[in-house]
Amino acid sequence: MNRIKQLRKEKGLTLQQVADDLTAALTKQGKRHIAKSTVLRWENEENSPTAEMWGLLADYFGVSVDYLQGAWSKKEVLELMSSSLLDNYERIFEMAKEYEGEGNEFDFFQSIDLNFWGNDDETVFAGDDVENGDDVEKIEKREWSYIKEMRSNYSESLAFYLLRFVYFQGYCRNLYTKEHLEDIKATSESTTLSDEEKTYRLDIKGYPEMKGYEHVERFINGFLKFSNNEGRASFLDYFFSEFDSNDILENNVVMEKMMQGKVSSETMTLALVSALEKAILNFDAIASGRRYRYISKKYRELQVACYGLLKENDRLKAELASKR
Repeated sequence: MNRIKQLRKEKGLTLQQVADDLTAALTKQGKRHIAKSTVLRWENEENSPTAEMWGLLADYFGVSVDYLQGAWSKKEVLELMSSSLLDNYERIFEMAKEYEGEGNEFDFFQSIDLNFWGNDDETVFAGDDVENGDDVEKIEKREWSYIKEMRSNYSESLAFYLLRFVYFQGYCRNLYTKEHLEDIKATSESTTLSDEEKTYRLDIKGYPEMKGYEHVERFINGFLKFSNNEGRASFLDYFFSEFDSNDILENNVVMEKMMQGKVSSETMTLALVSALEKAILNFDAIASGRRYRYISKKYRELQVACYGLLKENDRLKAELASKR
């Protein structure tokens, strides 16, 4: 649907005023009169303006031809994300509280993946047997119920993926604290450590605790500070401008094509979900590597501690034996 009517109303113009203004512009060029009924047919898409007229209309309203013809603007994409988040964040946190209990809501964003179960798996959870099954089966059924709900509500899916994106983005941004970076620099530039020792220390250096939940909390609090959707959309714009290294909204050829293609809100919502999902997969890969390295470090620390205890035990045994 083109935006001729939308822009006319935004500017407080009548059909006759638009027709008269266009006629005045065309008369200067020695061209034909524009009737009020012609503008009405353009608005209702019963007729389409010529390429030249599209250009004249775009200049008249002060917008691009693509936008006038119905293409999505970045502002509208942000407003779609904003309204989805505002409408659904309470329900998402309600599910998160049910999932792991109060105080552990953020495990929901790490654990729930809308692509984990296929639609065919619904039959697995349909019977009563699962209700009487073990704890794992009950957890899986609950997961499926959340996934099914969000899949059936595209706006809820978008809100969930946006929060999940913030969670993993915050998680991965916390991989390297200032202290950690300083230690890496000192280790790399050390003249007393061997190359083998450097490799060992850089590989298993302790990583900071997971902080993804803090980023979601800050994000939600910042988002809700604004009382209108325009302010919230501006907040989202700032967030993606500052923290998006995955080109969700900028330099994204697929997203640009979707916007120019004048797609429906539902289609644009799914396109955003797909873009966010791709970014989350990248984050998850980094986060998984971090977890494995952290586990490796803890395991080696345990080995060292056990070795120390064994040595001390042997020393005490030898001491006791010598006193007998």
